[in-house]
This record gives sequence, structure tokens and C-alpha cells, in this order.
Amino acid sequence: MASSQEKIAVYSLSDLKHTSDDAIPTYLNSISFTQSHFLADVRLGLSYLAFAICAACFLWDYKLGFEDTKYYTAIAVALYAIINSSLSIWIWVVERGIVYVGTNKAGDWISIQSATKKHVPIYNLTITVTEAGKGGSSRETKLSRPFREWFDETGAFVALPFQQMFASNVDIVGKADPKRVVVEKKKGAAAKLDTSKTMDEKLLNLLAESYVDVAAEDAGTSSATPAKGTKRRGKKA
Repeated sequence: MASSQEKIAVYSLSDLKHTSDDAIPTYLNSISFTQSHFLADVRLGLSYLAFAICAACFLWDYKLGFEDTKYYTAIAVALYAIINSSLSIWIWVVERGIVYVGTNKAGDWISIQSATKKHVPIYNLTITVTEAGKGGSSRETKLSRPFREWFDETGAFVALPFQQMFASNVDIVGKADPKRVVVEKKKGAAAKLDTSKTMDEKLLNLLAESYVDVAAEDAGTSSATPAKGTKRRGKKA
């Protein structure tokens, strides 16, 4: 996990995202998840292959000259175009912003995609979990949180709230790290129910309370003050 001593520019959306992305595998790997590097390995393999073709073109052109190698160069250019296109398709269609793929000890798979929108400091996550004990069925969880929840005003990364976000919203993460699970308080639920009341209901309740208060005051006044036109009889001597 990124340490609290490392600071970034808080106005750089790219730095905020990349730092958060890097913190995901560090956290999950620390709670007994095993990361799969298959997606990254394929991407690197395609990149190295494209580089190897470019290097081969340079070498045979340098040693043999263009005229003797022009047909080989044409074939190499075509292969490079195919490989580069395959790499682009792999990144945009297969990876699709995936920053972590891994499994836990029970064999459950987790895949995490991250994304941001231009000029919006919100971290959008799509978390797909496939539990081994449920016939391979998958469920998807979407989270959107502002970066300020785990970056302070100086740009330092604060690990605890970041970890709590995952542990509290993803079951298999919460089971692996129960100390980071945050449960909503009952007061918070009651406050939500209170805000669900309409303005008309609140107004009617306010009027009813006012009516009861006025009625109570009138009753108290009439019992303490004798009515007009009546005389109090004194005791006879």
C-alpha cells in the first residue's frame, strides 16, 4: 500500500487514479489474495514481439541494405501493424481498465476495473466476484467514491478508508479482512427514514403540534381564571 508519506498533486486526476490503482493489489495481496498476471503478461508479450520485429528490420537493413531486404521489410511492417492492432484491441476490449484479477484461498475470483471521468474527481469501480462454491455464478458491484476520502489536503494517501471501502462493500474481501468492515449505525438509518417524509407530512405534523400546545394553554388559563360575571361566595361567620 502506498505510504502516507508519499504525496501527489491533489489536482492531478491521473495521479489520483494511478496511486489508487497501485494500492489495490498491495492491499488485496496482503490479505491472502493471489494476483493473476495473465492480462499484463499478454500485453507485454505483444509489445515485446512488436519491438523484436522493429529491431530485426533495423538489423537486416543495416547489414544487407534496403534493396536486398525490401520484401522482408514489407512483410515485417504488415506483421507489426497486425500485432499493434491486436495490442490495442487487447487493451480496450479485453482488459477494459482492469487493474486487478486474483483469487482467494477458497478459489473465488475477483476482478476490479477502475475509471474516471474528465475533470470529475470521482473513483468509479466495477468489482466482479465469481464464487467457486456457487456454481461459478458471478455478481457485480459498482462503487463511486470521491478521492478526498483517502487523500488528505496535502496529497498524502491514507490507507485505512481505502481499505474499509473494499472490505465493507465486497463480501469476499470483508471475510478476509473483517477488521476493516464498517457497519452503518442505526442512527444513520433512522435519519434516512426521517428525510424520506414529504414536506406536506412535515407541515401537518408541525400544525398538529402547534394545535395541541394552544389547546393546552387555553385549558390551563380557563381553569386558573374564573369566568366573568361570577362571584366568589365567602364563608359566613
